[in-house]
Formats: sequence, structure tokens, C-alpha cells
Amino acid sequence: MKTRNIIALLVALPLMAGLTGCKSDDELTAKPAKEMLRVLGGDIEIRAIDETTVVNVSADCHWKVQDLDTGDFGITLSIQPREGDGDGSLVIGTDQNETKSDRTASFTLVSDAGLKQKVTIRQTPAAGALNLSSTSFTFTADKKSIKDESKEFETLNIRGNSTWTIKLPDGVNWLHVSKTSGGTAAQSSESVNISVDNAVSDASRTAVFEVISEGNVVEVQVTQEGVKDIFLRAPEQLDKIEYRGGERMLRIESNAEWHAYIPSSVNWLHFEAAMDSTGTSHGSGNSISGVGNGEIRLYCEENNTTRDRLTAVVIIAGTKNPQQAITLIEQAANGSAQPLQTSISLSELSVARQSANFLINIASEQVVGEFGFVYTESGNVPTVTNGKVVKVGNGGTSRGLAYELTGLQENTRYMVRAFVYKQNSQEVIYSEPIEITTKASMLSIGELTSLYVGNTSAEFRYGFTSDTDVIDYGLVYSATKPEPTRDDEILTIGRGGTGGNVMGTITNLQDNTTYYVRAYVLTERGHSYGPNVVTIKTSPSQHEPGESDNPDPQLAPKH
Repeated sequence: MKTRNIIALLVALPLMAGLTGCKSDDELTAKPAKEMLRVLGGDIEIRAIDETTVVNVSADCHWKVQDLDTGDFGITLSIQPREGDGDGSLVIGTDQNETKSDRTASFTLVSDAGLKQKVTIRQTPAAGALNLSSTSFTFTADKKSIKDESKEFETLNIRGNSTWTIKLPDGVNWLHVSKTSGGTAAQSSESVNISVDNAVSDASRTAVFEVISEGNVVEVQVTQEGVKDIFLRAPEQLDKIEYRGGERMLRIESNAEWHAYIPSSVNWLHFEAAMDSTGTSHGSGNSISGVGNGEIRLYCEENNTTRDRLTAVVIIAGTKNPQQAITLIEQAANGSAQPLQTSISLSELSVARQSANFLINIASEQVVGEFGFVYTESGNVPTVTNGKVVKVGNGGTSRGLAYELTGLQENTRYMVRAFVYKQNSQEVIYSEPIEITTKASMLSIGELTSLYVGNTSAEFRYGFTSDTDVIDYGLVYSATKPEPTRDDEILTIGRGGTGGNVMGTITNLQDNTTYYVRAYVLTERGHSYGPNVVTIKTSPSQHEPGESDNPDPQLAPKH
């Protein structure tokens, strides 16, 4: 009987250090374990496509990771931390298993008193494993690689163990890849060249394509910078068209995409076609577009009235800081000698944040007095007595001119009329009123993405564009409010500028805590927030020595 008891205690010694005592030769009684140490769940299974796995350690002592055998993983396997006190977590890091068989490794968890547990790590093979050299590429406006401006392409290396395909986004014609499929049933590595066309705007553009293999999808983001300095040139006025009508060619010079239009109220002048620098024709009628230098063909119908008529072609290039050109088009009257009654008309050409362009057309065979604009914000029809008056000229007979009305408030509704005084009379003649609404400032904030969450820090990314310089930008966050604002915690990432991709790391977070995070941009018009709130939960930190979540402190660790 004594012999059997002694053998049982010797078997238990590797599990419990100093666990037994003897009252006498006839009686043996096991004392409670002084140390407890185990990896919860025993051996570790890693999914084929996972790159990090968190494993909980239950202990009431100081412990270390020893005898690490990386096995089939090689240098791709990492374990952090290598030691701890009490309960804690191990983060197992690796890459996807691109082979066709399991990968295994092992290590031993050891306490200071010699308590040990051997742990095996096993990762199954991935069906459609994908390992990409990068998931983000950036190009300059003139399609050069940001990494190497001597190249007009970036190289994406794709490793996997199955065939793969690339799915380009619908409607994106400026992004190109050298191949859209590849791979074999065996482990393989192939290169795909990514290229872009020249940028056609001053705003950056982004597209995301997918690499797909047996249901495994990896997104790749391609960003191209906008043209830094947009230029746009067009003549201020074309030669006067005779009353019979005919064609005119309007030459446009630009380094970006442009759009031209004729006021919708004008029905006697039309675009016939436009030929841009790419040799492509776009549109007809009252609007047309092109890229780079190009020509617009205009067709003017016969003028059957007894007065000259005037309109304008408005050309706009760029979106972030748009450039504008206005070309006046005038057609002669058909020569009738009958006197005309004085009249004035007003056409809207374009509306910006704090200004608007109009075309005033005065028809008269008598010399007129002062003329100009009158406008109100109230919505009432303006007059020279109840509205704000802007005098443009004085004297002359029939004439037309384009004029920019400035000093307006952004995002505001106005009622505008043109007026003219008859010469030697106080009679005022008005045009029909036009209602306009000035544009609001352009500020676009992209979605916030979480890149990494630890126990006391978290990293995020987003992008924004603005038509004016910003004051600052960053992140707001809270552990209690689902929609944080600048009244909560703030991380200021940068100041100034008009846009770009933003990355920032919030530190000094509490472990094992849920946080709500949102992007913000502050301008002179106030603060704006991103379209989404990201919810994260920080990882738990190691417990103090002696603390344990194990409901049974005497539970022996497993081998």
C-alpha cells in the first residue's frame, strides 16, 4: 500500500512543485497545489487564413515561454509576450498557410518552480490562400509610381495555393492591371503590374479591386493624386455672328477634364461636337465635355428679330478648386429699321459659394441710363427700393455683358433681377427674376477604418478633401457616448492642408474597454464628422500575480 502511494506522488511531481507532505509512514496526504499554470483550451488550433490568434493563460504565478520549436512555420511564427505574471494572453502571429498540409510547432510554458505545460500549435492549410505583397498603391497625377517615379506601374506580387482572379470595380476606366487571373493548384507566386491613366481633376481619386481565390477575398486600394495646378484658357469673345447664323469654333486649352454649357434658356445656339486631346467627342446640345486641349463646334440659328442677341459659353475645369472661363457669343440683328422698346434680360451662367455669374442683355435703340443688378435674400421679388443694388454701367444702347456678382453668403437663397433706367426718366425696367442658391463648402470625409487594436492603443485611417484649408483634423472618441464629438476625448493628427489620407494612433486607452471612435475635420465654418463611428474593444491586460479567473484554484494543469 505504501509503495502504490509513493509512485502516485512521484507521477504528480512534474505537475505540482512541493505538493506533498507525510504525517507518518502509514499515512500520506496531498496538500493543495502551490502553483497553477495552464493554457486554456490545451493545444492551439489556428485557422488557415488567420494571421494572429489570442490564447488565454490561466496562472497564479510567474511564467515563461521556453523551448520554442517553430517547426513548419519557420521565421513566420511569433509568440508575444514571452513571460508574464498570473493570468494573461499569448498572441500567436503567423501568415496564411499557403501549403497543402498542416503546419505544426510547439513550445513549453514553465513556472519559476518548474511547473510545465507543453503546447502544440497546428494550422490547417488554406483553401484559396492569398498572400499579397501590398494592399495599397499610390500614383502621381502623371501616372508615375510614388515609390519610383521612373516607373509608370506598381508591381503586386500574389502568392497562393490555388487559382485566383482580379475583379476590377465597375465604372472605373482609369485603372489597369496586366492580368486578371493566374495561380495553379500548387503553391505559386506571380506578379501583376498596376497602372493608371493621367489624372483629369485636381481631386485625388481612389478605386478598390478584389483578388479572389476560392472564396477568399483580399481588397487592394489604388489612389492617384490630383493635378496640382489646373489651368483653363478660352477666348473672352468670338467674332460676331451675322444674322443668318452659321458655325464658330471655340478653342479650349486645359490640363484637366472640362465641361462647357450654354444657359438652358438659350435656344438659338447649340454645341455640334467637341474634339478633345484624346480625339474623343463628348456630348452635344447645350452641354459638352472634354479632356485637355480641344475644340468645340458651335452652330448659331438665324436671327429673325430686329435686335442683336448675346449669350455665353461657360467652361469649368477641376472639382476641388474649379477654374472657370466665359466666352461671349454675339449675333447681329437682321437689319430692321423699326424702333425697339427698351428691354433687359438676365441669364444665370454659374453659381459658386460666394458669387454667381450672370449675363445681362439690354435691347434698346435709345440711350439708356444706369443699369445693373438688384437682389434680396428674403425671397421677395427685388426692386431698387427694397433690395441690394449693384450698378454695372451707364449709357449706351443695345449691349450685352457677363458680370460676376460677388459678396454673397454661401448656402443661401437669393432672388436676383437686372434693371435699367430709361434715359432722362425715373422709369425702371426689370428683367424676369431668377432664383439661385449659392453652394455650400465642399468637405468630404471618408469612412474611418480600424487598423489595429491592442490593450492600451488603437490605430485608425481615413481620408478627406476640402475646397479650403482646414484648421486641424483627427479623431474624437469616448468610452460612454456612441456618437463622440469634440466635447469628448480628441486626438489631433494634423493641421492645415486641403486633404489626404490620415493615419493616427490613440494611446493611453483602458484595457478591456469598449470605445467609440469617429473622424473629424475642423474648418473656419465649424467642425464636421465622418460618416461612420467605429466601435472597438481593447484587449485585456495581464492580471496581477495571485489573481485568477479560474473558478477552481486547485485544478491541476494539463500536460
